[in-house]
Amino acid sequence: MKQYVLTLGLAAAALCAVPSNACAQAAPAAEQAPRHEASHRMSPKARLEFLTEKLGLDANQQAQIKAIFTKYHPQIKALMTKGRKNLSDADKTAVRGLKKARAAEIRAVLTPAQQEKLKELRRKDGHGRKHVGHKAVVQ
Repeated sequence: MKQYVLTLGLAAAALCAVPSNACAQAAPAAEQAPRHEASHRMSPKARLEFLTEKLGLDANQQAQIKAIFTKYHPQIKALMTKGRKNLSDADKTAVRGLKKARAAEIRAVLTPAQQEKLKELRRKDGHGRKHVGHKAVVQ
């Protein structure tokens, strides 16, 4: 009886040790969708691809926006090395300022129709909202 319980316990432990997705095949990287759950976590390349797809950017706009991302990404990344929860108030203000400046430069590259489309995308994703109590206020 002890041997049966021991065998059953070891089998259960072995099953718990195997990750649930270990048997499933992962899709190749090329087939995996870019990270869209939070656009602020997308790489500059993925963000540019997303904007190109959703807004129909032409080659000139793509080049200009790529330059904007190249300009701001290292600065934001340097500030974020501490981790989001460990930022000082000054760091948070600096990151917010850099992101606002980057967004303003990007909007300047877009046509009025593309600007409206971007505004709509941000509304759908819940970006551009400040939470005041239990209500969200669109900026």
